[in-house]
Amino acid sequence: MVVAAAAAGLAAVVAPAAAAPARPSVAIDVQRDVLYGVANGKPLLLDAYVPPDRRDGSLRPAVVMIHGGGFRAGDKASWEPEARRVADKGWVAFSIAYRLDEPTAFPAAVEDAQAAVRWARANAAAYGVDPARIGAVGESAGGTLAAMLATLGEGSLEEGSRVRAAVAWSAPLDLTRLARERGDGWAAPLLGCALSECPETYAAASPITHVDRTDAPTFLITSEEDPVVPATQSYDMAIRLEEEGVRVRLTRLRGERHGLELRDEMWGATLNFLDTHLELDPRRAYGTAAFVGTVLVTAALAGLVFVRHSRRGAAGGPHRSGHRPRRQGAETVTGTRG
Repeated sequence: MVVAAAAAGLAAVVAPAAAAPARPSVAIDVQRDVLYGVANGKPLLLDAYVPPDRRDGSLRPAVVMIHGGGFRAGDKASWEPEARRVADKGWVAFSIAYRLDEPTAFPAAVEDAQAAVRWARANAAAYGVDPARIGAVGESAGGTLAAMLATLGEGSLEEGSRVRAAVAWSAPLDLTRLARERGDGWAAPLLGCALSECPETYAAASPITHVDRTDAPTFLITSEEDPVVPATQSYDMAIRLEEEGVRVRLTRLRGERHGLELRDEMWGATLNFLDTHLELDPRRAYGTAAFVGTVLVTAALAGLVFVRHSRRGAAGGPHRSGHRPRRQGAETVTGTRG
């Protein structure tokens, strides 16, 4: 684990491994407006970024990329720089559009994201993709959808609309709490009702509601003073995942950045996290085969890094491995939830 603090901008970055050396760009086949489904008579389209086949003929991971925009705006092209970097790595990127003009955003947007994953699996052979190694990345509203892909359903992460790993930047993850804290004027048009009228709908549209121990490893990224989505949305989700024994990483940055404003600083860490869970054997990546889930929650505060580790033993329930200190600068701080 490499933990680096950047003094400039008072930002802290936590990455699971040192970034790999840059490699020359490969010839990428960009396939635009590929039809992945039809919903209410509306075509659902994605852009595929496809590198050349691997020389040894082996299958490669795929990443479903989901734009933000408050569920009413946004463009799949917004992820193009990162999608090209996914393809440069030798993976396939599918940057998806989803319905933005339904009377209510839920469950339409979630259903579209799930349909995209199912389509990627059904068409894996055509793209040289391993259907067991599909991840998801989203920012803002797209982060909500990526987190829904990580949490909806139970059982194998290699079938149906489930994903092997997910990354959510600046994501609303508990719409009930958000509506209580900021009012539901923003949410009622999206969900079709006020919180007092349909609390069950707000809960169902919130990834935090669906967490269970079978969920995908998740990387949550937020900024301390995000002006759109409070950082507490990511903190609470990280704690909930930890309680269920799901592998989770949380990075909090200084400042007021939201969504794609995080891209320059956090794309490397995002790609490293996906590499751990899509390309590497997770047991090898975490250094032991004797666990079911390992949790790492990190937060950066005033130049000090707080780390909490827990491990779920293979023989039964969770047990704590204790608080392992991490050195940042001249001080060592024992881990806490922060």
